[in-house]
Amino acid sequence: MKSFKNRLERIEAEEPVHIPTLDGSGIAETIKVKVPAWRDPKDGEVYLDTEAAAILDKVKARHMGLLTPEQIRVLRERLGLTQKQISELLQIGNRTWTRWETGRERPFRSINVLLYALNDGKIDLAYLRSLARRHATTGITPESERVVKKRRGLLVISTAGSEFNATEAVRAVREERS
Repeated sequence: MKSFKNRLERIEAEEPVHIPTLDGSGIAETIKVKVPAWRDPKDGEVYLDTEAAAILDKVKARHMGLLTPEQIRVLRERLGLTQKQISELLQIGNRTWTRWETGRERPFRSINVLLYALNDGKIDLAYLRSLARRHATTGITPESERVVKKRRGLLVISTAGSEFNATEAVRAVREERS
């Protein structure tokens, strides 16, 4: 008797790709895409592998106008930067860039526009470096920029080592207005 994996047949399946609306509140359109798949002849069940998932992901990214994880990685490599260096230039956390390159997360549309501008040569590294230097002189790093916590029922925002009690500030503004 054949094992499960050995009895699967290679086929081409047509799978739906749901393209979300710009605000993410619904589905703008559904596109059918042909991808390689595996079918179990015993019960007719169709299985997709990582190759099929990558194809579906590329189609979705293209229709949404987003760079794919591979394009994001190639951009960084073309610029000759490490993940840490590009994260510092874009003033984001290292893990954020890694998640974009691996496809675990997608950049927001606004960041995607910036990445396209960088990819297309509309923004150069010298400009990003000057922004990063300007940002560095403030002493604020992406990691320390905004840490929001709740302490004793109050919202506290920590910025570069100093704390600001947002709840008390809102209360003070409301009192000042009345």
